[in-house]
Amino acid sequence: MAISSWSAGIIRPVAVAPTGPFQDGAAPGVWTLDEAAFWNKQGLWPTAGNIAPLGFFGGGNPTSNVIDRINIASVGNATDFGDLTVARFDLAACSSSTRAVWAGGEDVTAAVNIIDYVTVSSAGNATDFGDLTTVRLYMSGCSNAVRGLFAGGSTGSGQSSNINYITIASTGDAVSFGNLTVARGYTAGASSDTRAVFSGGLNAGATIQNVIDYVTIASTGNATDFGDLIVAVYGPAGCSSNIRGLTAGGSDGSSNINVIQYITIASTGNATDFGDMTVGRRQLAACASSTLGVFGGGRDTSGSATNIIDYVTIASTGNATDFGDLTVARQYLAGCSSGAAAGQPTPTSSQIALFSGGNAPSGRTDVIQYVNIATTSNSYWFGNLTQAISQSASCSSSTRSITGGGFTGAGTNVIEYGTFATFGTNTDFGDLTNSVYTLAACSNSTRGLFAGGRLGPVNVIQYITIATTGNATDFGDLQQSVFGNAGCASTTRGLFAGGFTGSVYTNVINYVTIASTGDALDFGDLTVGRYDLGACSSSTRGVFAGGTPSAGTTNVIDYVTIASTGNATDFGDLLDAGVVDGITGTGSETRGVFAGGAGESNVIQYITIASTGNSTDFGDLSPGVSFASGCSNAHGGL
Repeated sequence: MAISSWSAGIIRPVAVAPTGPFQDGAAPGVWTLDEAAFWNKQGLWPTAGNIAPLGFFGGGNPTSNVIDRINIASVGNATDFGDLTVARFDLAACSSSTRAVWAGGEDVTAAVNIIDYVTVSSAGNATDFGDLTTVRLYMSGCSNAVRGLFAGGSTGSGQSSNINYITIASTGDAVSFGNLTVARGYTAGASSDTRAVFSGGLNAGATIQNVIDYVTIASTGNATDFGDLIVAVYGPAGCSSNIRGLTAGGSDGSSNINVIQYITIASTGNATDFGDMTVGRRQLAACASSTLGVFGGGRDTSGSATNIIDYVTIASTGNATDFGDLTVARQYLAGCSSGAAAGQPTPTSSQIALFSGGNAPSGRTDVIQYVNIATTSNSYWFGNLTQAISQSASCSSSTRSITGGGFTGAGTNVIEYGTFATFGTNTDFGDLTNSVYTLAACSNSTRGLFAGGRLGPVNVIQYITIATTGNATDFGDLQQSVFGNAGCASTTRGLFAGGFTGSVYTNVINYVTIASTGDALDFGDLTVGRYDLGACSSSTRGVFAGGTPSAGTTNVIDYVTIASTGNATDFGDLLDAGVVDGITGTGSETRGVFAGGAGESNVIQYITIASTGNSTDFGDLSPGVSFASGCSNAHGGL
């Protein structure tokens, strides 16, 4: 290649195509702006902050504490990352985009309950995380970005059906989740952002299993049958994108096989042949990015531990290709990655809508789901409430979400909060002045207001200061005692509309000045008197949708101008009048989002607040809910 001199040194005038879009990707040479733009449009130009997906392989036999690391986007040999807290094998792993976690296993003398973790961005030795509910080995693990699950295995005295879970972002002991359909060990785990799937294994009678079963990660409970593997195996490895789950290798009882089988995680059914690994083996480990599945180590057909790493493209089918080698040949190891996080996208922190709790098909739920308001998509799991609850109310600042009251089997006065920037479980905030459910809430950037509700009904308005924790304080009274009302706000005014008085489906809209205290004043009337409706607002408009009038349900959407008083005006219609009882609403300054409804609807729909018209499909909740509560970090009160 010719070289040329220039005032700053010697350069190569012929540029080399970029190796990928990640910040450590190479694109050597001199590029024109047009050439760089070309690669950028292909999604291949190295970009600062776009960290390459990393895969990790930990532990194994011969008894090892080694943690290996690979860059999944780039083939090559593994490098040493650090050490586990205890050398062990027969362990399981899971991960988020920031943490890799290993659990259980055997330290030569006995099974252990150890859970340890590393921060994926910095090489080093593992740190203690907590303990499993019991000592176990032969488990499988999987996760979404928030929760990690460890399933099955052996306690040392028999096979287990138990599933444990952890919240990856916070340390602590594992909690019981439920049970597999069959007690067994040596399974493979895979997951989407909503489902965990466990395949194959060996039961207590040493029978090799073709069983595939699944759970919903955000809830707890026993597994449900998913379908069957095409080949019954034990000791396979599992990995996944958000769409497909792969089960690779294992033993069919007579030999260690190279077969890769796959499922579509969102739909139940039997596995399908994907292709073959480069070498048949069992007791291997796997990890994945959103596009590539990688298989490392294992026990080959001769019975020896191997250092082989090979990979496939998950979205297609076909045989695996050589990737590189582990630093140490070993079997009975466990793998995970920072790159998939089970397909969970990063929240757009400027516009997140949360839908919390509600009645789900399996009963009241503690799940918090989220969507990025500016786009359309299905919901994703954000975290959990402190308790399974429905008919609560939520409000928020740009940084904190607040949920108060609700029905847990009885009314509650609990207030809890979460942080929009952090996945995970909510934290106790304080107490409302009284236990209440089916209430309404609204807020500006500093104060949250809760009004009305059932265990009455009541006319109480109470408030909190969102940035601090503590009990609610009396604000004043609504004009009448109601439950099933809805609230929204501008930066100065809070509105509470509709509700049921016990005898009247009211159309009354009340308003208060949020920064002061005092009784509510009359604002005007809704176009239809109703309760169990949803609401959202920009800084200028308040919008009220759905609900139950005196007969049936209604899909009516109407709006008011918050700064003035007067009756509401027709805006348009929701998608379906049959599912709008128990709907919840929230939104941004520009877009209103309504979710759920009667029959535990999974419908999410949206409107453009500044215009009028019917709502448009946004995506689906998972699970579908009614009587959830909604809030956002971008609503009109901020």
